[in-house]
Amino acid sequence: MKYIKELDSLRALAISTVIVTHWFPKNSLLQSVASGFDAPTIFFVISGFLITSILLKDRKRAEVLNINKITLFKNFFFKRAIRVFPGYFLVIAIWYFTQPSNDPINYNYFLMFISNIYIYKIKEWPALTHLWTMSVEEQFYFLWPLLVLYINKKFLPHLILLCVGISIISQCITAPLNEFSMVLTTNCFGFLAIGALLSWITIIKPKKLPAFYKIVCYVAILSFTIILAQIIFHLSNYIKSPIVRALMTMCKSRILISFITVWVITFFVVRKDEKWYLFAFLLENKILMRVGKISYGIYLYHLIIPYYTYHPTNIILYKFLHISLSAGVYNYVMIAENFISLMLISIFSYKFFELPLLQLKKHFNTSKLKVAPGTIDIVLDA
Repeated sequence: MKYIKELDSLRALAISTVIVTHWFPKNSLLQSVASGFDAPTIFFVISGFLITSILLKDRKRAEVLNINKITLFKNFFFKRAIRVFPGYFLVIAIWYFTQPSNDPINYNYFLMFISNIYIYKIKEWPALTHLWTMSVEEQFYFLWPLLVLYINKKFLPHLILLCVGISIISQCITAPLNEFSMVLTTNCFGFLAIGALLSWITIIKPKKLPAFYKIVCYVAILSFTIILAQIIFHLSNYIKSPIVRALMTMCKSRILISFITVWVITFFVVRKDEKWYLFAFLLENKILMRVGKISYGIYLYHLIIPYYTYHPTNIILYKFLHISLSAGVYNYVMIAENFISLMLISIFSYKFFELPLLQLKKHFNTSKLKVAPGTIDIVLDA
């Protein structure tokens, strides 16, 4: 059994781009680089792969051992709730009771995991705006297990490709109409489905995996080339049509990123025993792997921490230390302070809040049952 530990490094790299995007000045070099990568898309592809792998393997167990599929769905949903709900509702509660800003927020949408619809509706980023991705994930967790567990297996690949197609069409229709269309579930479902497609090939059709890997290699190289060209030459600036510009932006930050992410995951599934590869120094980095382990907490807390450090920092700098800093230096001092605070809080949250609650998963565990022969067995940590 093989745990794909490199996915933790991939999560760490993705969450790093989120921090850069939300914290760093818009004209900084890091912002320019981070703008070429859409972290939520990376998380969606990883989630689609891992969640579908869990569901497909559980379905095989259910069919072989005559387990009730309702039980599988219940176990799956409760395990996801144990992982997602505590931290998610903690952040909402902190914001509700402290009210650190006057940013607009309608808590009903957040409590019902439909904040992405709220953002699309009001056409602006509200307080706790980053939680829209959790709404998409929860909607996926509710619908996708029912489809994967109950639909005829021969129709699963067709369903997955249909989801990808619907997502692309939805993006083409909504992107020119609303700049916040990227948060719609229909627009994100395709990236989850792309990860699900890799899972289906890995679990159901493992003999086709090498051929699939060759295809995604070429697609990933092409995707990376296009992204790099758009970052360097700002190709969208030369396009006058707002519709084409919107579609190019969508393509740069989402579809192409999803192809690259699938290639990375496929690489570790197909060539998992290789000791050396081009980016081994990065994806095998133990620090990044540890950061990836706590990436959920980092994602939850990163956008609220600056609201609580701004005033104390000003008091310390100006009232007690009597230090006057330029705007540029001050920004990076705040970034450094926020980063240290974020890492300490995320580590504490993982060890003393998330991990103890995760122990409850064992009460809804089906992974100890035997897996039907003929599948590639992967240890999953979703």
